Amino acid sequence: MRLNTLDWLHRESAQWVADGLITSEQRALIEARYPAKRAGSPLLLLFAILGALLIGAGILLVFATNWWRLPVGVKVLLAFLPLVSAQLLCLYIWVYKNQSVPFREGGALFLSLAFFAAVALIEQIFHQSSSLDAYVLRCILFTLPGLYLFRAKAAMAIYVAGAIFVGWSQPEWVPVALTAAVLPFFWLELRASSAKGVVNYLLLLLSTLLSGTLLQSMQDWADPAEVALTCGLALLLLDALLRRFGRIYLFSAAKRLAILCITATLLLTSLDVFYVGSAYSAGTLCAVGVAAAYAALRYLGRWPLFSSDLFALSAVVLVLSRSTGVVASLLVTALGIYYVVLGSRTLALSKLNYGMGLIISLIAIRFFDSRIDLLIRGVVFILLGVALLGVNLYISHERRRRSA
Repeated sequence: MRLNTLDWLHRESAQWVADGLITSEQRALIEARYPAKRAGSPLLLLFAILGALLIGAGILLVFATNWWRLPVGVKVLLAFLPLVSAQLLCLYIWVYKNQSVPFREGGALFLSLAFFAAVALIEQIFHQSSSLDAYVLRCILFTLPGLYLFRAKAAMAIYVAGAIFVGWSQPEWVPVALTAAVLPFFWLELRASSAKGVVNYLLLLLSTLLSGTLLQSMQDWADPAEVALTCGLALLLLDALLRRFGRIYLFSAAKRLAILCITATLLLTSLDVFYVGSAYSAGTLCAVGVAAAYAALRYLGRWPLFSSDLFALSAVVLVLSRSTGVVASLLVTALGIYYVVLGSRTLALSKLNYGMGLIISLIAIRFFDSRIDLLIRGVVFILLGVALLGVNLYISHERRRRSA
């Protein structure tokens, strides 16, 4: 039980004893059932992370002032100073502060940044020339032990960003290996975490990493639209897997990213910025295969239809059709109308605005894609804006009327 709740229970139980409702022995038994649990403060975690960043940056800035005057031996010593300091700090945290989330997160983040600084300084001292992606690859590999040792969620963001950056210029197996190296971390943390905010943060990182890996693996043998739609379908599959194994989130980060990916692809394809080739390819088979796995999992789960299923169906239709611009425009229109009607019936402003946004975006694309006078475009956009505001005001009024 949290400390503030425990204080309330302690005061109330004392009053219950005074009123004769319970005995002192019963009071002791009641309080023994609810031991105190200290809640980790998000502010404390934030300050720990900021503190680690400031310490690392401060050490570098202090010695950067007269760096060119220092002998090589001193430079090497100073290059390793942040790294050694970070390792000593992590050893102290492991022995004495291992139960403190802010200390673990701050220590792991400091260690990750110290690796980046040490490698960069050593290369500068000995004039070692290497590409930026090779430098980032070495650094993120060095951070892996600290990530697992301290289960550091904040430092994982650095790893995910580095892995996605590195994968574009490396062989296909490299992004796959980098992703596989941290999948056990996400599995352990998702099983252990109960806070919705932490879980969605982990899912966002995992979804971003999986999407980046899929994009990098398919970039040489699939069309851009097929790659993007396969990423969206894979994220929907990830969301379905989480539901299948009992981790139900009404709107997880994976689903959010999937809907965004499929929506953006539909809109861009309607403008013919993205395109699907004239013949079926390995990318087509990959997208259809992921969609089939998603459909099978949804069928086995016996869940009612979700609105996200419409995005999966739209992605498959767009991949299988070869006249992409027309089909994409029709799909966007259908989704927009569906969400406007659904939002109006349920008085859900988010769904209503999403549907209106789809329709307005499609109209804007068609306007910029054709030779129409600027005055006419301006009038149409004003009318669309008035319609959007009017519908929102109407729905807000209806919600207040029904709740009154």
